Amino acid sequence: MARADVAVIGGGLAGLSCGVALAERGASVFVAAKGMAATHWTHGGLDVAAPSGATTAREGVARLAKDRSHPFGRLAPVMPSALDEHVTRLADAGLPYVGGLDTPLKPIPTAIGTLRPAGTLPIGQAALLEPWRGVGLLLVGFRRYRDAWPGLAAGNLRARRWPDGPARIEAIEVELPELAELHNLNALTLARHFDDPTWRRRALRAIADAIPPGAWRLGVPAVLGLADHRAALDEATAAFGAPPFEMVSVPPSVPGLRVYEALRRRLVKAGGRLQWGFPVVEVERDGDRITAIHTEGASRTLRIPADAFVLATGGIAGGGIRGAPDGTLIERVFGLPVAAPPRDAWFGDDPLTAAPLDGAGIATDDELRPADGPRNVRVIGSALSGMRYLDERCGDGVAIASAHRVAAALAGAGASVRQEASA
Repeated sequence: MARADVAVIGGGLAGLSCGVALAERGASVFVAAKGMAATHWTHGGLDVAAPSGATTAREGVARLAKDRSHPFGRLAPVMPSALDEHVTRLADAGLPYVGGLDTPLKPIPTAIGTLRPAGTLPIGQAALLEPWRGVGLLLVGFRRYRDAWPGLAAGNLRARRWPDGPARIEAIEVELPELAELHNLNALTLARHFDDPTWRRRALRAIADAIPPGAWRLGVPAVLGLADHRAALDEATAAFGAPPFEMVSVPPSVPGLRVYEALRRRLVKAGGRLQWGFPVVEVERDGDRITAIHTEGASRTLRIPADAFVLATGGIAGGGIRGAPDGTLIERVFGLPVAAPPRDAWFGDDPLTAAPLDGAGIATDDELRPADGPRNVRVIGSALSGMRYLDERCGDGVAIASAHRVAAALAGAGASVRQEASA
């Protein structure tokens, strides 16, 4: 029987970060993840906080923290240390980030030709934080790779207002070597090819030969290696004469997978355990405490007793909160009450903006315990109520800050967690 001081439910950025921090503080940790998390489909950067009008992430956090019902109303003081801990953790894994809380938020291009604000990016996208200074933007696509649309993106970007942006915007398509027989290339296939040093040199040469004359900053599909990303990026910089940047399109996100794998390895190294691919199907209770969860298994369910439980299953988008046939919202693991707008206000009038429903979540006290629920449960990440993470671009910030806060609160686990759980 598996037993843990703390069981974390959810294997996304919040859940894995919390699991790692707990394990490295000496706790026995079990992370149960039902499937692919947001790390597998987001851009790999850190959206700490970028509400409309904010010029830096620090300013964004401060603005959002003025609303005590927003997660940053409780988490703003730990955001700097949480961010430092997170980027140090990834740098140790060979995935350094550039920028931070005081880096000016800059408009950066997306794969469909829109602009989004960013101030903290992985090294493979860091060139986007540099001033353009008359340099052009050249978007690169690969033949038969259908998940990048450089021509569409270039056309959309040319039509947008982009202050202090590139001098010009163009697109090219390149035939990569030895892939003519593969008619349905995906991001993982290409990333694994870029991990091969011999093939990588030929591919980078093909791209370099296709670059038209002029001063360019290259945007390439986000496939520059999965296991050997730094070498691929360094060789691409040498081949092109300047650092390129990766543009993420549809899932799976290779930059996100790099983050997931780095956190997974660190969790295991610290002694944590991870079960991936099976949902929680049963919960054991004793009064106002959770005593164990059961997850699906190949032949029978796995029972996981623990002294404390961390809910990191996400909100509406992550599947942690679901709609019932009667129109109510349900938190799927513990059945916690969901705070949400009235049903007739779930959706807005503009189909291109986030619906008010994305603010649905679990209301908590200052220690991130559910306001109405078991006392040995903590809630982190986008399962928390009170934020509009799509509009406010604060999902990553809340994820790592809440993970940091809960791990610190449960630090030393063992006896201290057991004492809290029975309180």
